[in-house]
Amino acid sequence: MRPMLATPTSTPGQPPTGPGWVHEVKWDGIRAIATIRDGQVRLTNRNEGDISVAYPEVVRGGAGLPDCTIDGELIALDDQGRPSFHVIAHRMHARNPTRIVRHAAERPVTFVAFDLLELGGRRLTSLPLTERRSLLETLDLNRPAWQLSDLFDDGDALAAHTREAGLEGILSKRADSPYLEGVRSPHWVKTPHRSEMIAVIGGWIPETDSPGKLGALWVGHPSDEDTFEANPVLYPVGRVGSGLGHAQRDVLLQVLKDTERPTPPFDPAPTGPDARRSRWVEPMLCVHVRYLNVTPDGVLRQPVLLALRPDISPVAAATTVP
Repeated sequence: MRPMLATPTSTPGQPPTGPGWVHEVKWDGIRAIATIRDGQVRLTNRNEGDISVAYPEVVRGGAGLPDCTIDGELIALDDQGRPSFHVIAHRMHARNPTRIVRHAAERPVTFVAFDLLELGGRRLTSLPLTERRSLLETLDLNRPAWQLSDLFDDGDALAAHTREAGLEGILSKRADSPYLEGVRSPHWVKTPHRSEMIAVIGGWIPETDSPGKLGALWVGHPSDEDTFEANPVLYPVGRVGSGLGHAQRDVLLQVLKDTERPTPPFDPAPTGPDARRSRWVEPMLCVHVRYLNVTPDGVLRQPVLLALRPDISPVAAATTVP
């Protein structure tokens, strides 16, 4: 099952208001559908891929629930106790059992449930949100690695609170809305705040009209902090093309040229026309990036480079709060 998706607010920074709307925290994590059959939990991502193996603590925590299908978000907390995609991202593609167990112990993941799509063989998607929510609250979700997302009536107050707390934003939903599988619907509206992360430069893209000038950076985060120094591999999070002035670009370009290598330090390696004309560098320099949100594949949306961070080692990028 593909999850229902939200549309961006038409008034940036301001959620919809008035009767008929309910609001909740927009979690900075990974969207997932939890399907429980015969007491066993199966987790799938937005593309219906099975991701259960990467989150054993969530699978264990949900064991014994009745047959149902629950929409929610997988989250992990940073050192300030805030949900952070930056923290959970390295678990998205984890498949090594030893590494998964270690990650689950060091940075445990919680499944935050916010909608109930099916219960006991009965499909609930045509019911209004308020009825689905009432049924969701009858389930025993007070269990390890699981929690229920709170609902609020005052969207403006929640937006102000989440902004002050450094959270990703809020999600507003029509209380009478059905669940539209795989549809981006105006019944759900997202009001995001900007997020920030420390990333590592792994390459650069020349300007199209001036090949000798820096156009954009390829950035990522360490695929494995424990082995990064011996095997410096990055998981790509996309390109950053704005935020640096011309003088800073010239200085940075010289540094990058001094650390060039023939192959990309990314796994998976970027593809496409821009990748074919890119120059790759040793993953040695960190940058501070602000972004709107993250695609299901882990790529940053609307990233802006705020600063170079030579004071942070690449191996520490995944655990450093900007």
